[in-house]
Amino acid sequence: MKLMHTADLHLKKGAARRIEILEWLIKKAQESEVEYVIIAGDLFDSDADATILRPEVKTIFDTGSIKFLIIPGNHDLKSFSRDYDYGRNVIQLINTPFEITELDNLSICAVPYQNNKFSECVQNIPEKVDIIIAHGTLYDESFIFPLLDDKETTYMPLYPSNLENRARYVAMGHLHSRNIERKYKNTTVIYPGSPIALDTKCEGQRCVYLLNIDKKELTVEPISVNIAPYWQKKEFFAFPGNEEETLNEIESYLANINIANIMPNIIINGFISKKEKEFNTRIDDINNKFKTKFQDIKIGVSIQSWDKIMEHRLIKNFVERTIDLDNRLRMKVFEISFPIFSEIMK
Repeated sequence: MKLMHTADLHLKKGAARRIEILEWLIKKAQESEVEYVIIAGDLFDSDADATILRPEVKTIFDTGSIKFLIIPGNHDLKSFSRDYDYGRNVIQLINTPFEITELDNLSICAVPYQNNKFSECVQNIPEKVDIIIAHGTLYDESFIFPLLDDKETTYMPLYPSNLENRARYVAMGHLHSRNIERKYKNTTVIYPGSPIALDTKCEGQRCVYLLNIDKKELTVEPISVNIAPYWQKKEFFAFPGNEEETLNEIESYLANINIANIMPNIIINGFISKKEKEFNTRIDDINNKFKTKFQDIKIGVSIQSWDKIMEHRLIKNFVERTIDLDNRLRMKVFEISFPIFSEIMK
């Protein structure tokens, strides 16, 4: 059996590009001779959006003969019901704590999002399950810690020990920023990430996964969503004396991006000796120069003006003594020393 696995499209009113991505996924599934598309939660951004978009989405799902296996996520928890008509091709897997369905001699266990721990939801699932579909946060120390400041990580927690040998493939949804692949003993676990960049955390090429699975074999392949834009973050550090160099580096970086789907997310930190207004005006000029080149661009500035502090003899002398250092080393020196100087000068 051939399946496609995706999640977290977050369709919403006024976001036509997300509908285009859904249509692209279905077309790609048809070209790949996929029989079933798994949508592992958060098809919609909210229950209100689901109500508005259901007729349009039903029409899209009714195109062709591909079947869709859909579970609710935390954003569209109440968007699915036996009373809602998503068309002849949609199989809503909504029973809690889990729902078992048999497809082509394969056993599929759906665990919709719910306000419980995953381990509590799956206590009584059968031993021999081929695929689990779930929407929640996998607490794997190899990748989860950088994401813990995101409130989204608090939903339906699960751990590697909950998944070891539970199924041959676990189709996850909920983490948006990137695709994640892990294997716990005989269980392959994958987050595809959102197929479209929902925010600046969604960095890198967007993808979905193709599965070939029968009772003996499982093969998994990521497929790039080549029409989807994505964010690429680049950080710059300004310090007194290199303001122009930093601005020129930013311009050069933007000018040399030749991939149409990249959306630059520029972060500028540091300290400047010139006036903040003058520096920010230059940033605005750069933004205006390049905004038509990209589908979107963000330039975030977090700097302190040191035009007055640089008048202090000791600090001015310190800065002058670093002038012969390599710029990377000089930047590190200033990153450490300037906040200390700032405290001293209060």
